Amino acid sequence: MAKVSPKKAIRRFCLTCQGGASKRVEDCEDGTCLFYNHRLGTEPETPQRSTVQQIRQYCLMCSDNNRKEVRSCGARENCALWSFRFGCTPKTWTRVKRRVNQPRKLLLPGLG
Repeated sequence: MAKVSPKKAIRRFCLTCQGGASKRVEDCEDGTCLFYNHRLGTEPETPQRSTVQQIRQYCLMCSDNNRKEVRSCGARENCALWSFRFGCTPKTWTRVKRRVNQPRKLLLPGLG
């Protein structure tokens, strides 16, 4: 899968929701949707959360606030938002995961 920005991922998600019709995405009236202000692939003038944080919130809602379910989500092939489900970009997630899983150095006082 090609690298996609969070804005494009939301746009693709909205297109899927509206049956692939750009005009229907443009005319969408569901103001309660988390992506309503992002649906045209643009950033709202006064965002309350970053785009990836909006995606994270949506994923948590989709899984009934079950973080384990978000982590093990099997919708990789079906959901345009899957890569951003942790609330950060895939590149950031890989870097953080590598740092967390790295063996820790034992620091002893007086040695060094």
